[in-house]
Amino acid sequence: MDWKQRIRLELSRTGTVPDEGILDELAQHARAMYDSARADGASREEAEHRVDLQIAVWAGDAPLLKRPARGHSGGIRRACPERAHLSTRVEGLTGIAYDIRYALRLFRRQASFSLLVIVIMALGIGATTTLFSVTYGVLMKPLPWPQADRLVVVKETRGGNRPRFGSFSNAAYLAWREQASTIDGLAAWSSSMATLTGVGEVERIRVATATASLFPVLGARPLLGSFFTDEDERAQPSAVVVLSERLWRQRFSADPTVVGRSIQLDGRPRTVVGVLPDHLAYPDRETLAWVPFHVRPATGNFLSMFEAIARLRPGAAPSQAVAEGSARGRDVPDTGMTTMAIFGGNGPVEISAVPLHEALTTDVRRPLVVLLAAVVLLLVTAVANIASLQLARATARRREMAIRAALGAGAARVTRQLVIESLLLGLTGGAAGVALAVLLHRVLPSMLPADFPRVTDVGLGVPVIAFSFALCVLASVAFGAAPALRARRLNLVESLSDDGAAPAGARTRTARVRLLIMAGQVAIACVLLVGASLFGRSFVELLHADRGFDPSSVLTARLQLPNFAFTAERRSELVAAVVERLRAVPSVTFVTYSNGPPLGIFGGSAFTMDARQVQASSRDVDPGYFAAMGMRILSGRDFSDEDVASGRPVFVVNRTFARQYLSDRPVGQHVRVSFREGGPEPWEIIGIVDDVLHRGVTEPGEPEIYLYRERHESRVAFAPTLIVRTSGDPASLAPTLRAIVRQQDPSVVVDSVMTMEERLMTGLARPRLYAVLLAGFAGLALVIAAVGLFGVMSYTVAQRSRELAVRSALGARRSDIVRLVLREGLTLTAVGLAAGLLLSAWLTRTIAALLYGVSEHDPLTYAAVPIVLLLAAALACIVPARRASRLDPLQVLKAQ
Repeated sequence: MDWKQRIRLELSRTGTVPDEGILDELAQHARAMYDSARADGASREEAEHRVDLQIAVWAGDAPLLKRPARGHSGGIRRACPERAHLSTRVEGLTGIAYDIRYALRLFRRQASFSLLVIVIMALGIGATTTLFSVTYGVLMKPLPWPQADRLVVVKETRGGNRPRFGSFSNAAYLAWREQASTIDGLAAWSSSMATLTGVGEVERIRVATATASLFPVLGARPLLGSFFTDEDERAQPSAVVVLSERLWRQRFSADPTVVGRSIQLDGRPRTVVGVLPDHLAYPDRETLAWVPFHVRPATGNFLSMFEAIARLRPGAAPSQAVAEGSARGRDVPDTGMTTMAIFGGNGPVEISAVPLHEALTTDVRRPLVVLLAAVVLLLVTAVANIASLQLARATARRREMAIRAALGAGAARVTRQLVIESLLLGLTGGAAGVALAVLLHRVLPSMLPADFPRVTDVGLGVPVIAFSFALCVLASVAFGAAPALRARRLNLVESLSDDGAAPAGARTRTARVRLLIMAGQVAIACVLLVGASLFGRSFVELLHADRGFDPSSVLTARLQLPNFAFTAERRSELVAAVVERLRAVPSVTFVTYSNGPPLGIFGGSAFTMDARQVQASSRDVDPGYFAAMGMRILSGRDFSDEDVASGRPVFVVNRTFARQYLSDRPVGQHVRVSFREGGPEPWEIIGIVDDVLHRGVTEPGEPEIYLYRERHESRVAFAPTLIVRTSGDPASLAPTLRAIVRQQDPSVVVDSVMTMEERLMTGLARPRLYAVLLAGFAGLALVIAAVGLFGVMSYTVAQRSRELAVRSALGARRSDIVRLVLREGLTLTAVGLAAGLLLSAWLTRTIAALLYGVSEHDPLTYAAVPIVLLLAAALACIVPARRASRLDPLQVLKAQ
């Protein structure tokens, strides 16, 4: 094949034919490419096709050979410097445009390589952008209220004891509000569910009961109308309501005349006075309405608890507000047993003030930082993998770069071409990554727990897109730097004469850099796998932790029986009828109910027992409650129908109550108890049950007593929770339960219909999210590392083809060649693995506080991760190893 003539004909079509010396160099290079392709096993046609593609590239470079006449450009510069400067700028822009066109042609010719780089980049940028959008929206984005840095959440303790529910008492609130010098305003609020009627279908919505000062403290302005006033707050009963923008749009079709209309909340008519914009909603955007709340003074037996927020005065620090609030708290009245019931003890009032942003995000700050660090490590792995691929391609293109240099392209010109290629690849992959992030954001709300703070602030706004763009540019420069630097150090003579195969036993600097990059990828994958394993094992431990009851095969549902619609007798009759109907269902084994939902925070109570003050939670239950809940009776017995019929004063206590307040043998013991202001009466303790960890397995058990319902003053609470244990799938019983309640009274609202396991998973939503995300990042890092190892070993086999052929010619068996390649790949993996394990042992200290039931140095994790990585490495190396063992020594050596 006369390659010189073929090159001359191809270049002549561009109107430029180089001199004979350059044609000789190009022809020599074409022959070397052809021989190398044939040595790699390509057919004659395939080898010629590869050379033709390279000749097409040279044809594109033909304009570089059009040199201006001697002295022409200098004459222009001397005659007209302005035109010379303009000419230089035009030439520069023209050169960049040409580099872009050439890069696009190269991408088309090397579609597989380009697609691989774009996919890897898209995965890294997509994951990083998505998690950064969450981190920015939750931790970095400014709060929407004016001068939000002056807003603080205030909380109260008594003698160091936190309240069992709520955060601030009416006593401390009124004492501080009347004499405040460090705050501009103090507001109280509490959240609850209410039944909305009078506008469309009946619906349960979240309502905030708040003082009129809430809106001025937040600095909020109404979208329509106004907010309620102090007079509305003092009016009893209050008859006004502020709607959220979302409720106004959904239920009133954004009617601008909604102010003055009437709705009903829990059967009570209320007049709409204003609409609050959604972005200013507090405490969250799930709150759809606000009604007035009047804070009553504390008395000897009355102490109410709620949440509180304050606005600092300009120049005031939170510490000054803390000092003032605590000083005012010294004057609050003593409420005796009521304080014991709520705080678990008496003592001086102490106030804390936490900036609002910190209070909203404190529970998720550390997990988000850990996840962001993990996804950054994933991106580093992706960039390192692309850098390794780019180095391999740069080695294969060293002749092309040498020829460009021989044709007159300087080092800056070649570097610019490589940088532009990297930027185009990186930005294309980044665009694909942002598109992936957009898709992920469509499912993100369903992935995040319902109680995750500031979920509505998460989005792909300008700051997130700008961050992604900067990240793409930085990553492109990072993985394009090594090939560009290598091109600047090319030796033209060696590059033009090199046939692409390394000498036997030789290892170039580039090869060593690629091996170092690969070891780093393995180390990062190891760190992420260790973290994912620890979070996963922690979640499993949380899931299977002993909470004192059996959550399997249990359905729960809450009945809304408000006082305005049902008398105490009617509530008791209706619930009893529903329980009897459910007991008749064949798959039902136990039915009971309680005045408090399982796994829910329930109010405490204080009473005297044998002249001692006792603090405990009390639950009113039906006989069979412990069997339906799957609770363990440690000693004694459950309530019986005889207890109910006789009305005997008996109760059951939990383990913690017995340990704190009773003797060694409490069952059968009679104690004189006064639950109210009346005199004490004798009660018998008939049983002890194990503690139920309502607040979570990380919180200790608390004293708790169980009373059967007929001993309760109001007999049945206005929102009792049904608990149904079945022999089959509990979820399948939900339609039957709803139908039974509807037959008894169609006006009863049934909500929170869910299995006990669903209730449990709701509380574990955040640990599950963290475990799933970290496992996904670790899995991607493992795949990227495996792909990188496959590429490294494939490239190494191609570079060492001559050495491997010599080994085969000297008698090495195929199994020896396979073993040789596998040993090198696994040795590389072992080096990265060792570094990764050491790094993991140091980094996991930062996540120890987020783990449950598993140590940050868990032996099982540190044993399993190396096995997984070594197996993945073996799978990545086996294909190049088998390919190396099948090389034909005769063809390889003949082609050299």
